[in-house]
Amino acid sequence: MKKIVLLILAIGLFYSLSAESPKRELRATWLATVSNIDWPNSSETATQQQAALKTILDGMQAARMNAVYFQVRPMCDALYESAYEPWSQYLTGTRGKDPGYDPLAFAIEEAHKRGMELHAWINPYRYESSKNMHGANDPIRKNHPEWLLEYSTSYILDPGNPEVREYLVNVIKDIITHYNVDGIIFDDYFYSYDGTTNQDAYSQNLYKPAGKDVGDWRRENVNVLMSDIYSMIQTTKSTVKFGVGPFGIWGGSSSVAASYGIEYLDTSRGTSAYSKLYCDGVAWLKEKSIDYISPQCYWPSSTTQTWGYTTLVPWWADVAKIMGRHFYSSMRISTMPQSSPQRMRSILKRYNMTEDEYKGLSMIERSIAATAAQGTEECGFEVDMNRSTDQMGAPGHVFFNTTQFFSYGLDGYLAENKFTQPALTPVMTWKTPQTLPEITNITHSGNTLTWEAPNADETIRYAVYFVPNRVVNNESTYDRSAYLKLVTWEKSADVSSCTQSSYIFVVTAIDAAGNESQPYINTPSGIQCGIVHDFAVYGGNGVVHVSAVADTEVCVYSVMGQLLHRAVVPAGSTEIGLPAGLYIVNGEKVAVH
Repeated sequence: MKKIVLLILAIGLFYSLSAESPKRELRATWLATVSNIDWPNSSETATQQQAALKTILDGMQAARMNAVYFQVRPMCDALYESAYEPWSQYLTGTRGKDPGYDPLAFAIEEAHKRGMELHAWINPYRYESSKNMHGANDPIRKNHPEWLLEYSTSYILDPGNPEVREYLVNVIKDIITHYNVDGIIFDDYFYSYDGTTNQDAYSQNLYKPAGKDVGDWRRENVNVLMSDIYSMIQTTKSTVKFGVGPFGIWGGSSSVAASYGIEYLDTSRGTSAYSKLYCDGVAWLKEKSIDYISPQCYWPSSTTQTWGYTTLVPWWADVAKIMGRHFYSSMRISTMPQSSPQRMRSILKRYNMTEDEYKGLSMIERSIAATAAQGTEECGFEVDMNRSTDQMGAPGHVFFNTTQFFSYGLDGYLAENKFTQPALTPVMTWKTPQTLPEITNITHSGNTLTWEAPNADETIRYAVYFVPNRVVNNESTYDRSAYLKLVTWEKSADVSSCTQSSYIFVVTAIDAAGNESQPYINTPSGIQCGIVHDFAVYGGNGVVHVSAVADTEVCVYSVMGQLLHRAVVPAGSTEIGLPAGLYIVNGEKVAVH
């Protein structure tokens, strides 16, 4: 028994340290501004806040993250220049006070410099977390008191009021029109966690059809908002992604699950998003009114309930596959085992051991097992589960919150063990591909690589690869993350870490949906050319032999960069006659004798 346990642990440790991370997956954190959880410090100056945000993003970049969910509207307020709502109190301590800069514009620019998408995190309905904190003269309370639902300690906007839906669509349209955000993300606040009884009597009397079940009506209110927002995005700026991070337990009944064509997961003893929050994430996926769902799967693998991490994640992955949308799991760092009882439960569950079997392990074996159940290793387990259960080529890991991401040491752990290479965000195949620019004039000078991409729009980003010369023309080289160095929205990059003499810089363009162009190669002679598919070339006696599986354009250059021959060769094998010498053929050095 002991040897089996140690072998399992050793194998797991080996793979965690040596495995190449996927080229495509979402890696993000929730960056919370409500109550100044992660950022900003409202007592700091604009310059100090900006410096603090740059430090956060630097740390995320070092951990090879590729997205940030940046909270820009916590409570009907704005961390951006809004046409509808006042400046957030979390910027200066005073609601409505101009912070002296535009935090969202700044965050987008800095995130894009570091190769990260920025998804603007919106709380659609939350108005106040404690009563009257905004005062009697706040615009919504003063001008539209009928929009507000009152609970024991808070107010929310009424999802059943069509004017509220129109208002929220306009708020989000204002954001995507004026800012180059990559996505819009909602969190889990819909109808209140306090439970809704008759708080919405006003809108029920006006808008609920006679005889309609109130629960179905409330869910439909939320569903209509999702649909309205998605439609507006497609009309206004279709490159923007739209996602929601609901409470992790869906909670629909077996009959509802059957009507959706999905497996029923009995979570009846847990809080139901479906029946308490009137939040039906499966409906949004089925109706294609969101691009991705990021449920808050906030229970660790040691949880014995049916809504633990090991049951929720496979279930959501199956649902996402059936509905043809992406699932990016949200993970709560504070629930990753830290205390001794938590670690013990995690050990016993992870390795299917009894307490007596655990007590039979040596001290060294116990230490190995305990280390594997620490918070960092729970994190690794959850990342591995996200990857292994994904069925869309789109695993996703979203950590709450950003401060704990660093304080728990997950940044270093993930960079060393799980996020060992950079990653591109997953491709959303249902979105219309953009026209990708042709990359030209790739230039390496000192520590800087630059290139040109005429007519590229602001949503286009670029990937830089540093590839061994021997495989630069092999298409499969670019299916992996091994040689991917960075992503940026700029047309230059610091490549000071790229020092191997036999390697070549390659640049691709990527659209907002994740579609990637053919690689453009910077050859040792400075000649740019696009990669060809399944192409081989070698020198012979007075000829260059070319083999291609499809009609292919072949460019032959002298080592001084002079174009000597250009022609489209047919599929199969072709010989091109040349005098003895050294040539560059589609980026490959070839010797003719």
